[in-house]
Order: sequence, then C-alpha cells, then structure tokens
Amino acid sequence: MLQVCLFAFAQGDIDALRYSQTELGGTARSLGVAGAYGALGADLSSAIINPAGLAVCRSNSFTFGGSMINSKSKIEYQGNSKKDFDFNLALPSLGFVFYNGKYENRKPATTGWVNTNFAISVNRTNNFNGIRNYNGANNDNSMLDYFAERANGLSVNEISATSEELEAGYYDLETMAWDAYLIDSVGNRTFGAAIDPLNRDLTQKNVITSKGGTHDIGLHLSSNYENKFYIGGGINVTTVRYKEENRFIETDESSNFNNWSVWSLEQNLLTKGVGISANIGILVRPSTNVRLGAALKTPTIYDLRDEYYNEMVVDYDDGTYGEFQSVEGYYEYKIMTPMKTTLSGAYLFGKNGFISSDIEIIDYSTMRLRPTNSAFEVANDAISSKYGKAVNIRLGGEYVRNMVRFRAGGARYGSPLATAKDDNLTQNYITGGIGLKDNNWSLDMSVIQQLGKETIQPYTLDAGIVPTATNKASRNSLVITLTTKF
Repeated sequence: MLQVCLFAFAQGDIDALRYSQTELGGTARSLGVAGAYGALGADLSSAIINPAGLAVCRSNSFTFGGSMINSKSKIEYQGNSKKDFDFNLALPSLGFVFYNGKYENRKPATTGWVNTNFAISVNRTNNFNGIRNYNGANNDNSMLDYFAERANGLSVNEISATSEELEAGYYDLETMAWDAYLIDSVGNRTFGAAIDPLNRDLTQKNVITSKGGTHDIGLHLSSNYENKFYIGGGINVTTVRYKEENRFIETDESSNFNNWSVWSLEQNLLTKGVGISANIGILVRPSTNVRLGAALKTPTIYDLRDEYYNEMVVDYDDGTYGEFQSVEGYYEYKIMTPMKTTLSGAYLFGKNGFISSDIEIIDYSTMRLRPTNSAFEVANDAISSKYGKAVNIRLGGEYVRNMVRFRAGGARYGSPLATAKDDNLTQNYITGGIGLKDNNWSLDMSVIQQLGKETIQPYTLDAGIVPTATNKASRNSLVITLTTKF
C-alpha cells in the first residue's frame, strides 16, 4: 500500500488510512483484467468483489495461488534523489467453492433456485512490505527543533527524567532529547535545538522498513435463480500484521562544536489484530450477453494492539556516545473503515471473450478511531476534514482462442484525500495475463504493475514548516493461480 508516512508518536489518521485502503487483489484470472470481475463471477475473487458471483460456479472447485512481488521506491528530498528495492513472496488467494445444484430428470434444473453454493476463501488485500530510503541536506530546520517545541512550556524539572525513567526507560521523546544534550534551555520554559543557529549544516537520512499485510478470510453463501439472477453474501474476518522500523538520522557536517556529531532515532512499531465485516451482492443477466452487478461491503471493525518502543543514539564530539531507550509500550484500540459500494457491468462476446468494468465508491472521511477520548476526537476531526470520497475504476477484457485466454486491463484508485495535490496517494494499475482452461482445471498467470505517489513528512514544526519527501513508487507482481474441479 502507498500511503503518507509520518513519524507516528500516537495512533492517528495514518493508522486508520492504512487499514481502510485495499489493493488490487484476488486470483490471477481476475488480476489479468485489473480486478474488473464484479459482473462476471465463477471465480474465487468474487468473495472480495461481489459474493453473488460465487453462485455462477457450476461445480466444486479448489483454488490456490502464489505471487512474487518486486517493489521500488524513488524518493526526492531536498533536491536529492534516491532509489531502493524490496522483494517478497505472498499467498494472494486460496479457497474452496462447494456446489449444491438441483436436478430435473437427471439434468441441471433451469427453473426456480437452481443451485446454492458455499465458499471458504482467503484473499490477500494489502501488502505492506517495502523500503523507503531518502536523504538530503537541510540547513533550515531539524527534528531537534520539533523536540524543543514539544518541550516548550515545561520547566527544567518537568522535562528531566525521573529515577523510574532512568531505570526502566523514557516515556517522552523530548525528555530523551534533553538527557542526550540534543536540546537546551534558552529561557524560562523555553527550549531550542543544540545547534549553532547561525551556521546549520545538517544531513538528514530516513529509512522506513515495513512488513506484513492484511488477509480476508471469508465464509460466503450464494444462490442462483434460473441462471438470470444471483445473490450472495458473507462474513469476513480480516487478519492484520504490520511491522515498521523507522530510523531517522541527522549528521552535523559543520566544523562548529555543537556537542554532537551524529544522532539517530529508531522507532519500532508492531500492530496485530483482527477485523470483522460483511458483504452482500447481486448479479443480473438482462440478456444473453449483458451482465450487471452491485455489491456493498460494510465497514470493517478492527480490534488492534500496538506494541512500540524508541531508541535514541548520539555520537558526541568528544568521541563518546550515549544510548537512550523508551519503555516498551502497548495500546489497544479500534478502527472503523469506510463502507464500500461497487457497481459492475460486463458484455460477453459469446464464447470469444468479454469486456468488463467496476466502479467503487468509498468515503474515507467516515473512518473513525475508537474508543472516544480527547486524542481520538482530535484525530477523528482531522479525518473528517482531511479525507473525502474516492472513486476506484477498473476496466479489463479477455479474448478466448480455443483453450487459451488472453487478458489485459487497467485500474485507477482515487486518492482518499479531500484535496489531493499532484495525484498524491492515487494508485494506477496496468495488468495483463494469460490462462489455460480445460474441463476440470485452469491455470492462470498475470503480471501487475502498480504505480503511485506519496509524500513523506518526518516532522511538522509549529510555524507550519513541513520538510517533505516525494516518493514515486512502483510495484511489479507475478501471480499464478491453479483452479481444479472436484
């Protein structure tokens, strides 16, 4: 997932967005047409797009897939450009569809409810694996200015570490910076960065490594009325695992004696939890060639637990160094994601192929953090003003020649921001694939290129100064899926 990255000192809108956005996911068959499968069905990916499509299946089936993912970041910061790469393997889809059909005179029934299908599915909906690595010179401001602003208003006694903190670990970053001699008292309850204000010559570096993902585990029931009307719904349990290591480094390149030469802050976060949601959908066949669909997914309610700790390391000018660690903390909270509405349409060229499209509408301003407290009220107010409605569009097609299927598609996932500048957080997909289909099995392969842009803001100062890095990110995936009937 491409998203805004900030130094996360507490739960906020970035956490809500991380689990509210989903990526293009499913089987290689659906990914080959950029996920535009909402009006087609007969594929395990229907479980996350439109569960009514599961009723189109006419036999028991088992689906298994694997993927290889290569991620690339190209980040511009302070006039400097830096690239980095990451590679990982994933399980994009796995599941069973159990067919229960009616028969008349030993033939499949054509009147009434002709079949009812049950499906168990696992689909990966987010891949958090990636590295963001950037650096550049900054002679105007420092993260130490941020620590100093956090300390303003406190007395020296209030900012100093207690005996408990010295023994077990620090609670606040500004206290760590004070004990590390990275900020100084410059007046009554006023602090400043331990840097010569007239001759700043700093190099900043930030490396953000993230791992994990989200998976939807679904139980779905769907039914087929006379091969013209299909309805389906299900319950989804979403598993979450997100791990982030965020290391920010500042180096004093000047010849001034500022007491320190290099300092770094490493922040570690592990988030685990589960969410629950439901989805329902319908498909209709107004004619032999036309398919129409509509689906609704309820908000997902996540129960999450954050485990975190920070470590600050300083190399001093006199050759010594210091290490300062925070306590290992945890916090339990809930996130409610937005509702998702999907409208779909497809046109079939007999047995020669199809074109298909999906439109998803998501209002990210409805994301919420719970339980209600003063901090979350501020975050929820920020969500209401910062985010807005996004429209995701998927379009794809398939051409059939004998047992071979050729596929291509594209998708554009709109930015969740109410006012997105330069397509910030917009995601674009270009896909293609090929498949082989026999009476009892199908083997599909797809290639997906994901392109997006995000801004990374390591800190924000009171004067509205926000150093910003811009990441033009890409991700290339190869997905292979095998489906067998039994």
